[in-house]
Amino acid sequence: MLYLKDTTPAREAVQEVFLKIWLKREAMSDVEDLTGYLFILTRNHIYDNFKKQANLLKALDSFIQLQPAAIADTDHRLQEHQYDHLLNKAVSSLPPERKKVYIARKEGLSNEEISHKMNISIHTVKKQMQLAVQTVRSFVKQQLHI
Repeated sequence: MLYLKDTTPAREAVQEVFLKIWLKREAMSDVEDLTGYLFILTRNHIYDNFKKQANLLKALDSFIQLQPAAIADTDHRLQEHQYDHLLNKAVSSLPPERKKVYIARKEGLSNEEISHKMNISIHTVKKQMQLAVQTVRSFVKQQLHI
């Protein structure tokens, strides 16, 4: 819950971590600090999922940009307008600092540039971006009933 802020993804993360432990249970005899091991394993699992989500959004964004401009029929434009509206609505629901980080990233700024511009640490930029992506994705999924 510390990282995910939502019970459903937190429960899924716990289940996946315990599955990893179960599958590697023979190696568990070497673990001296189980609490610390569980924390680090869970944290790393969550970070890996954040990275996958960020890469998925990046790939989706690249895919959208590569779509031919010739497809400009009315339905397509209407659907694109609706998706833009949904994305803008999701972004506007973000907390102010997270929203600034997300928008700056969409404008093409690097994490370092955002860090300097907003006078915050690069780790804060990364964390805010991860949370923003997660929030936007959840919002869109909820709105599209996926």
